[in-house]
Amino acid sequence: MSVDTSVVPDTLSEVEEEIEEADESDKLDTSFDDFMFAFTHSDRLQSKRIVWPLSYTDVDGDTKKINSFNCASEFRFLKEDFYTVLYGDRKQVENQKSDMEDSLVVVERIDLIEENLRSFEFQLIAGKWKLTSVRDIVFHESDIYDFLTFYARFSSDTLYQQAHIEQPLKVMVLDPEEDDSYIEGTINAEQWRSFCPDVPQGVISNIRYGVQRYRPKRMILQKSGSSNGMQELFFFTKEDNEWYLTRYEN
Repeated sequence: MSVDTSVVPDTLSEVEEEIEEADESDKLDTSFDDFMFAFTHSDRLQSKRIVWPLSYTDVDGDTKKINSFNCASEFRFLKEDFYTVLYGDRKQVENQKSDMEDSLVVVERIDLIEENLRSFEFQLIAGKWKLTSVRDIVFHESDIYDFLTFYARFSSDTLYQQAHIEQPLKVMVLDPEEDDSYIEGTINAEQWRSFCPDVPQGVISNIRYGVQRYRPKRMILQKSGSSNGMQELFFFTKEDNEWYLTRYEN
């Protein structure tokens, strides 16, 4: 196959122009998710929305100012087909969908394999979202370390995953024959792999809107499509010192 590479720059230019127009009309900052999508796809916006020099804190707690930052590589994990967010309960999921009043959002890049975590702090300054600091966090000092260590193995070990699915597993999926209608039921652990063969793994994201509070024995992982309305919810519960997948919604 031959590819007309001249199409690519034009497409990228059109995206940049649309983002620039949204920025100038103050429409870009009404939703953090909309801003973040634009931020990760626009070099121009990145140059305007980083507070220089940028504050960086290493795992030892030492802070310094840096004058360069490779956004292309740092935010590659948010340019996949989907992103993930962790919640403490269903109410937090529902509240996130409403208009935000928070002026602080922390985006986390969580590497489940290498066990490292980097957080990016965004603040709403004069009505504009801006990246104000970057922080590396010792993995075991994260407030959700217990769940992350479980989920790292759950997402990568098929046998371990199957052993940590509640029997039977409650599921709720969209009815393919009726719009806005759902089907509820149960499946067993053996059916899970064919029902939902792919769970987020490797490097995942987490977005903390304002002060995000987590519960020690409950966690909801939301998987959302970056450019479509796809959404999956994985409900986890800790019972007898072990985490289990107890509900799935699509």
